[in-house]
Amino acid sequence: MNCIEMRTEAELLYESINSSDSPGFTDTEWASLLTIAQRRIVTSILVDGINKNAFNQLAIEPIVRKVGYVPAATDTHFKNTDGITFAPALAGGIATEFFWILDEYVTTAGEKNIPIKRITYDFYRLNLKNPFRIPDEEEGYWVLQYNDSLVFITDGTAITGYSIVGVHHPDNYPIGIATPAGDCILNEGVHSLIVEEAVKLARMSVTDMQGYQLALAEFAKK
Repeated sequence: MNCIEMRTEAELLYESINSSDSPGFTDTEWASLLTIAQRRIVTSILVDGINKNAFNQLAIEPIVRKVGYVPAATDTHFKNTDGITFAPALAGGIATEFFWILDEYVTTAGEKNIPIKRITYDFYRLNLKNPFRIPDEEEGYWVLQYNDSLVFITDGTAITGYSIVGVHHPDNYPIGIATPAGDCILNEGVHSLIVEEAVKLARMSVTDMQGYQLALAEFAKK
């Protein structure tokens, strides 16, 4: 369905479950409702598991991306007293580019596709001198998120590249009924689910204003 068809189907469904004196919605309001609903459906699919079935895989395939980064000349490496190498940020803004990370790995001069494990600073501090918890090529290296940068922790081997497979934020593709380019880019099989979720939100605006306002506030935090 294109955006107009989604809006029409949403209106018909909304009218079928509400009284005739229920308030209507403008194009802009329906666009917001459908976009919020789109994010909720994408989130539920990811929580359910993208590899659970073919539907989940196909539903969000259009917003799955693979991006590779190469260390800049200014990304120097140094070792701490335990011989673990730190690689400063390979690229800024990685954290904000993706809504959900599906896979990520690094390469070195001698190995490709080395898995990495995201850790907290507390985990790193507690295991700094633990000989049984040292990152390596087989078990994978570690990575710390530091603001918009990534800090990679290896066994002393320099990192030559980083790749990430993730889901772009669905709000980057708003269903803008009042604009020319507002069609949902997700697989068409998920469009009806988005419509149903948008109608739930619309009905909530009539029956549960507090819940509706919370949903709008969530959308505004994008």
